[in-house]
Amino acid sequence: MQIIAAVSELIGVFEVAKPRIRFSLCALARSSVIALVPMAGCSLVPGQYLGITPKINETDRAYAYDTTGIESVEERADIFSITSTAILEQEKERDAARKKVEALRAESERQNKVGTYDYYVGVQDVLLVTVWNHPEINNPGGSVNAAVSGRVINEDGTFFFPYAGKVNAEGKTVQQIRDELTKRLSRVLVEPQVDVSVLQYRSKRAFILGQVEKPGIIPLTGIPLTVADLITSAGGLKTDADLRRVSLVRPGSAAQTLDLYALYYEGDLSQNMLLRPGDVVTVPENRYNKIFVLGEVGRPQSFALPGGRFSLADAIADAGGFNPLSSNAGQLYVIRNGKSNRPQIWHLDAASPDALVLADGFELEPRDIVYVDPAGVARFSRVLNNILPTAAVARPAIQN
Repeated sequence: MQIIAAVSELIGVFEVAKPRIRFSLCALARSSVIALVPMAGCSLVPGQYLGITPKINETDRAYAYDTTGIESVEERADIFSITSTAILEQEKERDAARKKVEALRAESERQNKVGTYDYYVGVQDVLLVTVWNHPEINNPGGSVNAAVSGRVINEDGTFFFPYAGKVNAEGKTVQQIRDELTKRLSRVLVEPQVDVSVLQYRSKRAFILGQVEKPGIIPLTGIPLTVADLITSAGGLKTDADLRRVSLVRPGSAAQTLDLYALYYEGDLSQNMLLRPGDVVTVPENRYNKIFVLGEVGRPQSFALPGGRFSLADAIADAGGFNPLSSNAGQLYVIRNGKSNRPQIWHLDAASPDALVLADGFELEPRDIVYVDPAGVARFSRVLNNILPTAAVARPAIQN
C-alpha cells in the first residue's frame, strides 16, 4: 500500500498543477509514472537480476513482468536444478576422478622411490678422479687444490685423463665412468683402484616459480630432490599460494597438477614427485582459486577456497546469510564456466530452510559465482527510490 500511495502522490503533484500547465504535459507525466510500474523488472531497476523466469508466489505475483521479446538466459546458458540426484552425480564424478588418481598413484610412487634415482653426468659438470697410489696421474701439475684439478666435461661430452685419453662421460653415472676408466688404465697399470665423484654440479637444474619466497634455479645433485625439497630450498610458500593446483612441467611430457594440500595435510606422498632435469614447478596465486558471493546476501564478497571441501551452504553462511529484507531465497544460483566456455547455471529453491541440506551437499569449484536474486517487492522499491525524488522536487516548483 505504501508503494501505491507513493506513486499516487507523484501523480497528484501534476494533477494540482493542471490549471497552470498544458493538459498534454500533465497527461504525459501521468502516463510516464504509471508506465514505470510494470517495468519494475526491466532495465530501469537498479542492480542486477539473473533473468531466469521464476516460479511466482502469491506475494510477488502483483509485481510480475512480461519478458516477451527479451533474449532468455536459457538460450545463453545450460540450466540445472540442484537436487539430491544431481549431488549424487557430482559425487560419482569425483569418485571416478579419485579412482583415476589411485590408478596412477602406484606408478608415481614407483618413480618417487629414492632407489630409482641416478645422477647422469652432463656438460660443464666437474669430476674428481682419483687413482690410488698414483699421485703423478691424479695431480700431474702439482696442484693441491681439488677444484683446480677437477675434470670439466667439455661441450662434446668428454674429458681427458692421463693414460686413458678422451673419456665419454655425458649421460653416464659415476659408476659407469669409473668402470670405463678402470678398463682403460688397466692397460698401463696393474689393478688400478679408481674413484670418481662429481665435484661441481652444473648441468642439471630445476626451476621454481610463482608464490614462493625466493623463486629461481635450483641445481640437481647426486642427492634426490623432491617438490617439497624444492619449495623449501626456495624459502617456502607465500601466504597467498594455492596449494591445490601446483603445476609441474616436465620436458617432453604434459603438465601435471600437484595437490600439495594433500601432501602436507593428508600425507599423500604421491604428490611429492622426484624432480628430473629441466622440471619447472609453478605455485599459482590463490586469487585464481576464489569464489564470488553476490546479490542479496549480508556481505557480498569474494574469498579464496580453503584447502578442504567447501559447499554452497558454507559460502552463504560466510557471506552473512540471505538478506532478510530484500532476498528471494527461492532464486539461489551457482554460475560456473562449463564445457566449451558455455555457462552453467545451477538453481536451488532455498525458500525453505531444509533446502540448505542440498546446499551443504553441493560442492563449489574455483571461480564459481553464487548469486541470490532480489525479491520482486525489493526490485520495485528500487524503482520508486528513483521516482520519489522527482516528486519531492516537482511539488514546490509547481505549487509556486
